[in-house]
Amino acid sequence: MLRLLLCLSLLLPSLGAQEAPLVDADLERCYAWAKERSESLRLREEQVRQLEQQFRQALAGALPSVSFNASDKWLDKSGAAGGGVTVQSPQPQVNLSLSQTLFSGLREYAAMAAAKHLGRAAELQLQRARAALFRDVSGAFYLTVSLETQLADTQAAVALSADRVRELRERVALGRSRRSEVVLVESQLASLQAQAETQKGQIAVARELLSFLTGQELARTALRDRLERLRAVEPEEALLARAQERSDVQALRKTVLAQEAGVRATKGAWWPTVSLTGNYYLKRMPALDPIKWDIGVAGSLPLFAGGGQLAAVRLADSQLEAARWAYELGLRQARSDIRSAAAALRAAVAVAETSEKAYLKAEEAHRLVVQEYRLGLVNNLDVLSAMNSLVAAKSAFDASVVQAKLELLRLKVSTEELP
Repeated sequence: MLRLLLCLSLLLPSLGAQEAPLVDADLERCYAWAKERSESLRLREEQVRQLEQQFRQALAGALPSVSFNASDKWLDKSGAAGGGVTVQSPQPQVNLSLSQTLFSGLREYAAMAAAKHLGRAAELQLQRARAALFRDVSGAFYLTVSLETQLADTQAAVALSADRVRELRERVALGRSRRSEVVLVESQLASLQAQAETQKGQIAVARELLSFLTGQELARTALRDRLERLRAVEPEEALLARAQERSDVQALRKTVLAQEAGVRATKGAWWPTVSLTGNYYLKRMPALDPIKWDIGVAGSLPLFAGGGQLAAVRLADSQLEAARWAYELGLRQARSDIRSAAAALRAAVAVAETSEKAYLKAEEAHRLVVQEYRLGLVNNLDVLSAMNSLVAAKSAFDASVVQAKLELLRLKVSTEELP
């Protein structure tokens, strides 16, 4: 029994350590978890692997093929018995055969080029998918940070209101304030407490979203915001210059190149096809046994196929034109995304600057009004108004700082400086 208790005492701490929640996490760590967990990225990666194999298939069409063949044939001799015809049966044959396409309108090489461009496009789309995942993770991360900052501001307002209630109760006891003033502040205190509970529920929802994206249980994990506050925005011209290098735009460009190669491959079907075949015989029927090898060249020229090949060429031309229009649209969308993100960031930075000034003025005003109230120069409503203004200004300032950071990350995702 003593040994059993000793074993349990050694085992239980280790089990508890395995189930212990994560202590803290920053945005970089959350993104690393999300990359490991994201099913959409896994699907993209499989698409890249599939296109790599399609390129290998296209390459195989340009290389010679070698095969080992073995056969045996038994013939009916009954009809040739009296006709002076010699029939050999069975007729065994064992040989190595080689075939190589010498010319087919360069279709294989065009198909290889198309497969290579499509593979590169898939890699670029995977890169853009990673950027989109980072955008989603950063949005969930800073949504949680913003809500927790708002909760902290609300709790600070609760503390201010509680201090105000205590002070007013002391003044009521001394006959210097009315009971109605206490009830008014108590009403505001209860309203702030209810607001804090609402914010706690919102934080739980935001953390669940972040946990879903990362695949980690982050309900009680402290989130560390390590991004510095931005004071100035890069000129728009420098930002727009990066639009053409964005991975989704480059993927569309690679798709255009793939379609161009596809047109060449389709038109190559109008050219003649010339192929070389060769055989080396390891075993044959006795009459042919002295012949150990043969080589043959064959050619074919398509003349008419009901207009099907012309339709295939026109289809390929239309697909190429559509790919070019998609590239132009993607480039314009990328530039628009960058402009919008830059404008939102400039606005957020300006709002943060003015909100900071408003907060500092509200803080000073609250301090002065409290002093004047104690000197009997203002009434309780003036104090409540100054306190509410301070709480609102502090909340607006904190929210504007977080929003500016989020807009900065969105801009960096738009230009692909991050992740």
